[in-house]
Amino acid sequence: MPCNCCTITDKTFGESDARHNLRRYRMRGPAGQTSELLKSIRSEGLKDATLIDVGGGIGAIHHELLEDTVSSATHVDASSAYLRAAEGEAARRGHAGRVEFIHADFSDVASGLPPADIVTLDRVVCCYTDFRGLLAAAAGRSKHLLAMTYPREAWYTRVAIRITDWVQWLRRDPFRVFVHPVAQMDTVLRSNGMRRVSLKRLFVWEVALYSRNWAG
Repeated sequence: MPCNCCTITDKTFGESDARHNLRRYRMRGPAGQTSELLKSIRSEGLKDATLIDVGGGIGAIHHELLEDTVSSATHVDASSAYLRAAEGEAARRGHAGRVEFIHADFSDVASGLPPADIVTLDRVVCCYTDFRGLLAAAAGRSKHLLAMTYPREAWYTRVAIRITDWVQWLRRDPFRVFVHPVAQMDTVLRSNGMRRVSLKRLFVWEVALYSRNWAG
């Protein structure tokens, strides 16, 4: 069920942004950090896997992985505009029957979702104040892999995000962006049975892949 978070996100990520991002994706393919995230998942060699894409936007991750890695996907997003764009693109690609679209804050609905082989969070952790709760919920739904991207702990990233948040304040938009401590995020995932198997640093983003650590 849509929540207050969804109301905030709908205001920030509306129809024009969704259309723009979908056009760019069709022209250029996945963004740089998304491409690296996809590469890290594919390196594990999974086939016919299931996917939960958290905050998947226009759906680039499941559009790509449904071609060679996953058999079905669940796309949970707090932006109704982005969900509509993703659903339309899935239909255009012939994937409509293989993706379930849920308009919600993932943290609110995670416990009711069946676990999936892969959980992805591309540029999502930085949108949450309670990153610990989000990552614990995501790890709890992952049977095998968790892949995520997040801003690097760099001075220039912090400055850029402060400027972004200042602009949001001027616009009276309550949505904010955060640079969370990487070590603390890693601790949360390790305490939920995951271990990091790869890390790729780009200029702005880091791309981390975690695997279920059955040995604890």
